[in-house]
Amino acid sequence: MKLKNMQKYGLLIFIISIVLSCVQNKKNENINSEQVSTTEKQMKELIRILNADSKQHQEIGPKLTDNEIQEVERKIGLTLPESYKIFLKEFGNGAYWIYMTSLDDIKRFSYLKEYRKELGNTIELVGEKEIEVNTLLSLMTEDSNGGAWVWLTSENSESGEWPLAYYSLSDKKLHYKVKNFTEWLRLLTKCKSEVIRELDVDDKLGLG
Repeated sequence: MKLKNMQKYGLLIFIISIVLSCVQNKKNENINSEQVSTTEKQMKELIRILNADSKQHQEIGPKLTDNEIQEVERKIGLTLPESYKIFLKEFGNGAYWIYMTSLDDIKRFSYLKEYRKELGNTIELVGEKEIEVNTLLSLMTEDSNGGAWVWLTSENSESGEWPLAYYSLSDKKLHYKVKNFTEWLRLLTKCKSEVIRELDVDDKLGLG
């Protein structure tokens, strides 16, 4: 009799744990869905601004399909941030000029280490920590200041977004970490110039 009661009790505990697990999974799915929805709304508004200022841009790359993006992800072995994928699909793949800023063609992706071969294995993110150079995927290879914005792919958030930071040629360090591509693009549409100049108001990097 006691054995049967213990079995029933064990079964009850098992069922409760399954139910709680399903509830938590559903909650996580809802959170992720809300994050994607918010990101999509924000990105579409920023893309609307970009399109309205089309005369300030030059040589915008073609929009990418889901299949093309998946092929890029397969090659780099990473899942691109949702915000950036929306940009690629609804605005374009890189550009020679967007508000005085060039963006790389992601289909010809490069890492910071590939064009800054003088760098060691790690690089300092000022005020935070050392980061492995081979994890820094380029948003742009080089700007007018000789520096570049790079993705910190080792810092993948729960929402799948990567922060960005600015590589400065002057001290060969990373500066001005931005939490995600949506925020970086918001800064770009605000200043309509180079994002780094919007952030480096005290001219710490000596951009001139």
